[in-house]
Amino acid sequence: MPQRRDLTIDEAVRDPMIRLVMQADGVDPRAFEKMLRSLADAQRHEVPLLRPLDEPGDGRRQGLSRVASAFGRARAAGEACVSW
Repeated sequence: MPQRRDLTIDEAVRDPMIRLVMQADGVDPRAFEKMLRSLADAQRHEVPLLRPLDEPGDGRRQGLSRVASAFGRARAAGEACVSW
C-alpha cells in the first residue's frame, strides 16, 4: 500500500487540477504561492505540536491534547485552521 505524502508547495501550485480549481475560484496562482510560502516560513519557527514518540509519558494522549489546544487557540484568535 503506498504511503500518503503531502504535496510540496511547488507541486501544489503546478498541479493541473489545483490550477483549474484556482482558476474557477478566481484565485491568483502567484498570490496563492506567496501565501503558502509565507505560512511555511512562519511554521518553521514554531514549536512542533506533537512530541516525538520516544519522549517519556503517553505521547499519544498528550500529543493529541496539544493539537486540540492549538486548534482551540486558533479558533479563539479568529484564525483559520486548515487540514489537508
